[in-house]
Amino acid sequence: MRFTVTSDDGTDVEFECADNFVSRWVCGDILAGSTYPWLPFIGTVDVILDGGANCGAASAYFARHCPGATIHAFEPASAARAILDRNAADYPNISVHPFGLHSRDQTVALHKGTADSSLSSVFPSERNDLESEPVGLRSAGGWAAEQGIERIDVMKLDVEGCEIEVLHSLEPLLPTMKAFYVEYDSRAARREIERLMLPSHELYCAKLLLDQGEVTYLRRDLAELPVASSYQVELFNAQARRAG
Repeated sequence: MRFTVTSDDGTDVEFECADNFVSRWVCGDILAGSTYPWLPFIGTVDVILDGGANCGAASAYFARHCPGATIHAFEPASAARAILDRNAADYPNISVHPFGLHSRDQTVALHKGTADSSLSSVFPSERNDLESEPVGLRSAGGWAAEQGIERIDVMKLDVEGCEIEVLHSLEPLLPTMKAFYVEYDSRAARREIERLMLPSHELYCAKLLLDQGEVTYLRRDLAELPVASSYQVELFNAQARRAG
């Protein structure tokens, strides 16, 4: 389905997503700037990684804010990637990669989400069904080394339970991230993400539940800027306007 949403810069964005309520809702919130709020004070952004790109809402959102950056969108699921390819065609700075990120190279079964492809996972659960497809996963750190990537300015990571494996693979590059957006699906994952990020980053904003949440980390030198605190007021006001 195609729909139009007003982005956080006030312009209307036309986008294609899967034909279901969950996909429309998730993509709409991302494109409106509610899920992964862009932080304009972080300075120059050249390299962005979108781990678990699905149909490309986060990649498109980042591309609009950083037209000069290279955005690497990783999506192993064939149906979601077909939509991602079409959406990415509108943004020349998005590169689509037909594999997922992990700690090592492997081929695994990806179990399709029952409500939407965004719930697909290599781990079978009540949120996915018996239908699956073989997909490729790559070592995130190994891939970055192959590409000559020595820093990641911004990263979004939502890989349905494999976040810790990806972060361990990228551990030497974590301190280079200016902003890091991550979703977790268990309290154990949340604790390990905190352990890995807090030596170099501060928790900037979050939507937290016991076993699920969306967290934004800001590199510590940027978190110390006065604008980092004042911008939170703008984010709060924007969220209130969208809610009201």
